[in-house]
Amino acid sequence: MPETTPSLALPLIAAGQAQKHVTHNEALMGLDALVQLACRDKDLGAPPPTPAEGDRYLVLSPSPTGAWAGLSGQIARFQDGRWSGLAPKPGWLAWMLDEDELYAFTATGWIGLRSAPKLLQNLTRLGIGTTADAANPFAAKLNTALWTALTTAEGGTGDLRYTLNKQAAGNILSLLFQSAFTGRAEIGLSGNDDFAIKVAPDTGGFREALRIDRASGRVDLKGPMPSPLLGAPALRLTQDLATDGSLLGGGLTVQATSGGTPWPLAGLAGTMGTAGASSGYPGGLAIFVKPADGARPGTLREVARFGPDGNLGLGTSATLTTKLGVAGIIAHTADNTWSLGTPALRAAVLYAGTGAINTSDAREKTPVVPLAEAEIAAARALAREIGTFRFLEALARKGAGARRHVGLTVQRATAILEAHGLDPFAYGFLCRDAWPAVPPRPAIPASTAEVDAAGAEIVAAVPAEDAVPGRAAGERYGFRTDELLLFLARGLEARLTALEAAPKGA
Repeated sequence: MPETTPSLALPLIAAGQAQKHVTHNEALMGLDALVQLACRDKDLGAPPPTPAEGDRYLVLSPSPTGAWAGLSGQIARFQDGRWSGLAPKPGWLAWMLDEDELYAFTATGWIGLRSAPKLLQNLTRLGIGTTADAANPFAAKLNTALWTALTTAEGGTGDLRYTLNKQAAGNILSLLFQSAFTGRAEIGLSGNDDFAIKVAPDTGGFREALRIDRASGRVDLKGPMPSPLLGAPALRLTQDLATDGSLLGGGLTVQATSGGTPWPLAGLAGTMGTAGASSGYPGGLAIFVKPADGARPGTLREVARFGPDGNLGLGTSATLTTKLGVAGIIAHTADNTWSLGTPALRAAVLYAGTGAINTSDAREKTPVVPLAEAEIAAARALAREIGTFRFLEALARKGAGARRHVGLTVQRATAILEAHGLDPFAYGFLCRDAWPAVPPRPAIPASTAEVDAAGAEIVAAVPAEDAVPGRAAGERYGFRTDELLLFLARGLEARLTALEAAPKGA
């Protein structure tokens, strides 16, 4: 028969043993020490100076001193004026009175059960500060929450990615925002794989405010993705907008606040094609601004409008029959810097109420030098070259109906000036302009949108585009007609003067 019990090592009374009460009392004292085990502390390396009878301590110091020497990892018990150790076995539990925490003895030593659960697997419900139920298997009732990345010093990467997953495109994966447990906003993948933001009023269902197409990255404000609009626009605005009596169907505005009331300062909007429109043609795109009057009343001023036919109006909303209509002065942003048109892209006709005004201020010129005899002679010769001609392009289009024009050619004028010993292109009335070649662009065939098995668009449709012909390098000669006429006038004046000075009858 063993002398102690197998689990707690309590002494056993032997058969025929004398003074059995000693052994029995010793076993009771062991039970008193181990049952409902509560230790005062675990962080001391030596016995306290004034222990009380029955005090117990968990000795975790690797090298305890004094009466605790050799008791590392054991339970030190103070009984009958002396310390003794109780060696634990795996599974023993001890409550730390100073920490209000339960400790357990394992194969690796004593551990606190508050920090022991490193893994929680296959939990069916978890409630933090509240009760989880079947509808909400995970529930938390708290005021703040924190997710932070595991740093590289702690063995992590320093990154934090919060992953949410759903079964298929037709399912819902979202974050729902509530007020008084009533849905007010929702973001996520709602019934497809496009990212959407929805809001809800006091009554009625959710209203989609924004959608981002997962295939193209296109942003759509209000409403589901339409059929391809001009291919794949990056942003489509469809929020209804009414501003100061001007009906603008869909737009983007910059707003300020006056007296607590927001009002538009500037914006971009599509114009509605309704009979209620105050002015202008229906449809198109308008850009408007608010007068800087510092007050809310007042109408918006339209800066520009693109009509549905592609015409552009600046400062006017009147129906346009030309590609560009302007209500106001057109001026370049820098004086005497930019040209109107190019040598290869000329205007066919210029209409004006009066002639062009060219600078002729003596303060901006060198002194006017009279023409030399060679120049006067060349001018008289040039005058004799004036005749009629027809443009080849007009002949090709109109045939015999092409009209006749009056003038001469730069090539002939160049030859005449050179014959008189003059440098032709030293004079501003002769011009030569050249341009580089432009490569052609091939046609782009149309393609239909590609969708996945769930019907979601993965590749946007592409509209067809016509081929753009290239342009060969070339050159073109021309006159500054006003200067040429003045040059010719000087030659004619010299001839008239000579005629008037000649003797009568000579």
